Order: sequence, then C-alpha cells, then structure tokens
Amino acid sequence: MPNDQDHRVWMLKLIADLSAIYAKDISETANVAATDVIKLSFKADAAAIFYTSGEGRYLYCVAGTQFPIALSPGHWRESVVNHSEGGHIRRFGPWSLPGMDTVLPLWISCPLYTSNANVGFVFLGRSEFDWSDEEIAVLRSIVEVMAPIVQVRYERTLEERSRRETEQRLVRNERKLRAYFEGSRDMIYTANSRDEITGINAAGLSLLGIAQKEAAIGRPIADFVVDRSVRKVIVGKILRNGYASDCEVVFKKADGTPVFGLESVYAIKNSAGKIIEIQGIIKDISERIANESALWKMNLELAETNKALTDTQALMVQREKMASIGQLAAGVAHEINNPLGFLKSNHETLKVYMRKLREAFEEARSVVPDTIGKIEAGLDLGYYLSELDSIFSESDEGYARIMNIVGSLKSFSRADQAAGFEPYDVNAGLESTLVVARNEIKYVADVKLYLQPLPRIMAKSNEINQVFLNIIVNAAQAIGSQGRDEKGQILIATEEKADAVVITIRDDGPGIPKEYVDKVFDPFFTTKEPGKGTGLGLSISYDIIHTKHGGTLSVSSSRGGGALFTIELPKGAPPA
Repeated sequence: MPNDQDHRVWMLKLIADLSAIYAKDISETANVAATDVIKLSFKADAAAIFYTSGEGRYLYCVAGTQFPIALSPGHWRESVVNHSEGGHIRRFGPWSLPGMDTVLPLWISCPLYTSNANVGFVFLGRSEFDWSDEEIAVLRSIVEVMAPIVQVRYERTLEERSRRETEQRLVRNERKLRAYFEGSRDMIYTANSRDEITGINAAGLSLLGIAQKEAAIGRPIADFVVDRSVRKVIVGKILRNGYASDCEVVFKKADGTPVFGLESVYAIKNSAGKIIEIQGIIKDISERIANESALWKMNLELAETNKALTDTQALMVQREKMASIGQLAAGVAHEINNPLGFLKSNHETLKVYMRKLREAFEEARSVVPDTIGKIEAGLDLGYYLSELDSIFSESDEGYARIMNIVGSLKSFSRADQAAGFEPYDVNAGLESTLVVARNEIKYVADVKLYLQPLPRIMAKSNEINQVFLNIIVNAAQAIGSQGRDEKGQILIATEEKADAVVITIRDDGPGIPKEYVDKVFDPFFTTKEPGKGTGLGLSISYDIIHTKHGGTLSVSSSRGGGALFTIELPKGAPPA
C-alpha cells in the first residue's frame, strides 16, 4: 500500500486534474471528463457522478461515455436515495449502474453537498479488492475539494436558468406589448422631450390618416392638431405634473377631416427629473361626439316642437275663447234683434198714429175751438203734445244706439267666423271690439276715440280683433288694479301712413316697470296675480301681428305714466 506521502501526492494530483477539467470546461460534459479521471485514479471498474442540474433535471455521467444521461425521478430514487446514507460514504453491492448490464459486487457512494442540498453523488464500483480506508479518506478529501466547485457550477446553472427564463419572459412580454401596441384600437405613441413622435401604432396612423410610419416619425404632435394652443396646454401639464389625463383634443387627418380624441399622457423621467420620453394613448371619440351632437339636435328640435305645440295649444285656447265670445255675441244680437224689430216697428207705427191724432185734434179745434180750448186747458194737452216730440226723438236715438250695439255684436261674431285674409276695416273692428269689451271697461275707464279715415287692408279680421281685445282689456284691468276713485282713460287713435295703418292704444294706468318692458311679449310672462292671467295674450298678439300679418307690435311705458301699444299693419298684400 502506498504510504501517507504517496497518498498526499496522489490526492493533490487528482485535485489538480479535476480543477483543470472544470476550469477549461464550464459545460456539463466536464462532469464526464471528471468521472473518467476519478475512475482511473481510483483504479475502479466503474465510476459515475449523479447530479441535479440547474434546470431541475436528474442526470448522471458514466466513465467512458461522452454525454450526461438523463434519469427519471424513479430511477434517481432507486440509484441515489437507496444507495446513499446522509453525509457519509456508504458501502453497498452487488449493483449495476442504471441502464448497464454489468453487476459489480463492491460499491461506494459519497454525496456532494451544496447549500445543504443533495445535488450530487460520486459512485465507484469494483469487481474485486474491497475499498480501503485510505481510499475512502482520499475520496472524502477529493469530494471536499469538489464540493465548492460543484456549488459554484450549480449556482451558475441556476443563474443561467433564471437568466434564460427572465429573457424568455421578457421576450414574451415584449411580444405581448408589441401585439397590444400594434393591435390596439386606440392610438398609442411615444415622443421625445420635444414632443416629437418617436413611435406610433397602426391605429394612430389610421387616426391621423397617414399610410406610413415614416410620415409621422420625427414630427411634433402639434402638427396634427387643429388648435396648437390646446397642445401647449397639454404639454404644460406634462411639464408640471408629469402627466395629463382625459384631455379632449381635435386632430386633423392628412385630408383635413377632423377627428375628436380623448388623450392621456405620461412622462418618463431620468434620475435628474428630466423628461426622456412621453408615452400617450388617444381614444377616438368622434362617434361619441357625433352621437352627442345628434342628441343635442334632437333635444333642440324636441324643445322647438314642444314650444310650437304649446303656442299652438295656447292659440287654440284663445281662439276657442274668441269663438265663444263670438257665439255669445251672435246669440245676444239675435235675441235682441227680434224684439228690437217689432219694438222699432211699433214705435214707427205709434209715431204715425200720434201724427193722425194731432191732425184730428187740430181739425176739432177749428170746428169747436171753445170746447177744445177748454179741454186742452183742463188736461194741459199742450204740454203733453210738446213732450211727445221729445219722447219720440229720444226713443229714436235709443233705438239707434241699440241697433248700433247689435250691429257691432254681429260684426264681431262674423269676424270670429272669418277663415282667411279678407278686406278689413280697422276702425270698424275697433268699434265692434269696444262693444264686446264694454263690460270690462265701463266701471274703470272712459274710452276716447280719435279715428281717422282708413283704407281697408287685407287681414284676418278675427285675429286682429283678438289683438285689440287683449290690449284693451289689459289696459282696463291695469287701471282697475289701482283702485282709484275716479275713472281712468283709454285713448285709441288711428292714422294712415304711406305703406301702413297705425293703431295706438294708450292708458293712464300704473305703467309697466322698466325691467319688464322687454318681457311682456314672452310666453307665460305676466305681472298679474296667480289665477288672473296666463301670460299668453300679448305673446299670441305679437305672433298674430308680426308673423301672420307682417306688421309690428311694440310697447313703451314710463313708471306711473301708463302704457302705450303701437300696432302697424301693412296696406299691401298679406305675407305668404
């Protein structure tokens, strides 16, 4: 047997050979070469190194082969776990290496420890000459030297595995990001600190109306917006806050078509706080804007339709009122006209009879003057006969007034039945309207008329009469609201101009406050107490004069000085 010195030299030479192998070859084939050297050095008939790779694979190298051999977890347990003993060298046998037919009777195994984990084992086998204590001591020394090397190689393989996995994850993530970047339906772009495009996806090119990326790369974002000042505001937010969220911008395509976008931007900064990249995403909201615009348009149209419906309803209500007034006026005129006819006829007959009686009285006087004189003096017939003339005169005047009222009522009722434009007498319309409004006026105001001769104009008589009635009744109600002792005055005047007739209606009531003058023609505006006015009369009157007749209706007032309404109606053809 070799002495201690020889064992030391042998051990040192083996360590040197193994160190050289592992220094030259960092791959797993170095384990194959190391196995050959160990087999030869220990004069073994078989040698193998079992180990776990950094990828978690179970491998073993057999002396005389070229590459490591893979083992299943089951074979690993059968070979290693069943033939090792903690941290000690174990003798066992007979046994053969996995996949080998040669069974050897004498085997030893020694574990290689790295970070307290069994990741490697050395197996040596012989057909004869059992393993000596000196050989086991040398093997233990060799294993102690190999352990750090195995540790480093194992950790390196772990690092390599981790690096490869990290690289693979990075590649996969990059592919995912690239797929997201290119496949996103929103515009995604990157820009440098000068807000110049450095990258853009397909959706961005489509949003900007550009075919090739080269046409966008290097150009400022501001080149593609409708209003550059908006872009300056966004860039200012980025500089101050490092981001800008949900900014509405309008881009213009290459053909000039506007595109509405919602943009969010984030700045990437270096350790010094300087912007090195701008990343932004822009969502095309043109369809949403179009839908909102259409909705607003529909709402406006609906509001206009609703207003027109409300106005039409109010006009219909007023027309119903006018129709009711007209029907009432016609009924009253009819009811009065019948007894008036026979009363007037009887009155005329009575005048004829009285004339005959007077003639007979005078003839009797000539025949018997004394007798008739006595009768006349006794009965005071001279007085009665003289009073008869006054009675008949006053009765004629009364009948004429009644007939005038009936005529006005008939005129007003016929005006209410008029369907379209027809020749219209403004003065007659005012007079007939005053008859209808008499009950509203007579207790609060006196009416003075200053009517000049006017030509007939083409108008809807029922609607013009309605305007007169609204204004005159409003004037009477305004005067009545003052509760004064004496009556007020309503002055109505007409005159002719070159191309129009002018009607003015003035009252001496409280007037209209200055802040309300511009609102009196607004629908539903009223200064009356609740329940006493709808605020539609003057609005409808304005529509009748201005829209339907092409005229003008205006009002002026001074606080405490009454109100003055001026109506101008054209003398020409009615508006289309």
